[in-house]
Amino acid sequence: MSNRSNWMWMIFVPMLLLSGCGQSQASAHAGSLPRGVMPAAQACKLVVGKAGPGFFTGPEQVHLVLTTYAKGEPVESQGDVSSGMPPQTLVWVVEVHARAIHWDHSVPSNYKPPAQPDTDFSVVMNARTGYVSDQGECTCWPLPLSKAGTVVSLPPKC
Repeated sequence: MSNRSNWMWMIFVPMLLLSGCGQSQASAHAGSLPRGVMPAAQACKLVVGKAGPGFFTGPEQVHLVLTTYAKGEPVESQGDVSSGMPPQTLVWVVEVHARAIHWDHSVPSNYKPPAQPDTDFSVVMNARTGYVSDQGECTCWPLPLSKAGTVVSLPPKC
């Protein structure tokens, strides 16, 4: 090898090796989102921010995954597949974990609340419009979101 090629190797190899350092799951989505898709932090804020006072007691963590409706809906609903959006629609599946979820919604007359409050709330949200097609609560933290795509983890205040 000539001196010139040695010099190029000394410059370019370290640059190539260091070019991926410092990337996290959250930042990996920030620069590579499809056109018109909201960032994970915005999707998180839409879910956490729209919750009324007292909805979440002690929120602890938020997990999100950007995927298609066909992949995300069955994961969020734990197998119950609906037809709220076309299958290829990009969605954020957002899961919030807290000490307790207090969701005041209608239930059947024979419903018996669980002995312990639910601790997890999840939604399927259109990644471009913010429209929520499905939501639910459970004691199922964490959902197997990695089956649908790369999981982004954010603090409870997004």
